[in-house]
Amino acid sequence: MEDMEEVWRRLKLNDEEDGPIEIQHSDSSILNLKSERSLVGKVISMRRIGKEVIRSMMERIWKVGKPVEFQEIGSNCYVITFVTRKDKVRVLDGCPWLFDNHLFVLKEFEGKVQPNLFDFDHACLWVQMLNLPLNYMTKRMGEEIGKSIGKVVEVDVQEDGSAWGRCLRVKVECDLKKPIARGRTIIVDGRRSWVPFQYEKLPSVTT
Repeated sequence: MEDMEEVWRRLKLNDEEDGPIEIQHSDSSILNLKSERSLVGKVISMRRIGKEVIRSMMERIWKVGKPVEFQEIGSNCYVITFVTRKDKVRVLDGCPWLFDNHLFVLKEFEGKVQPNLFDFDHACLWVQMLNLPLNYMTKRMGEEIGKSIGKVVEVDVQEDGSAWGRCLRVKVECDLKKPIARGRTIIVDGRRSWVPFQYEKLPSVTT
């Protein structure tokens, strides 16, 4: 069935329909407090998922102490309201999340944006950069390589800026419409090296 939004875009509006109504801002402290405890989220799946199914599973995964409210605003798209802002922040910081092996993209609640304009084409993913020379496992190197993938949000390093270990972890806001980057070629002292990437909590269906 054709999406109703596409049908509306092709309609020619009459004078009454096209005449704008200026909406005055209503400052509701109750709604503002609720929005501060809320996120918007979408499960990236062609299969329609009932809100009670996803609510029940995600409450267990998120390990919240009190029930979470899910309100459906589109296909597999929800406003998610937590009892406390602390729970909301913890869940958002823990992104990415999966539901039944499908990416569950979460965003900050934006009460002045129409639901069809929410951007679920970008999500923050933890990228493990493997086989880097030890002296190049640094915050600066993570930012340098990471920006070739997308917007760098965080580099997981120690206080001195180093990250010696199995990999260098970089949190990057990725464009989900683009193919997943498999790695990058770097040049160190004139020698070319391949740095493969691994993604944490990436759905197997998209690899």
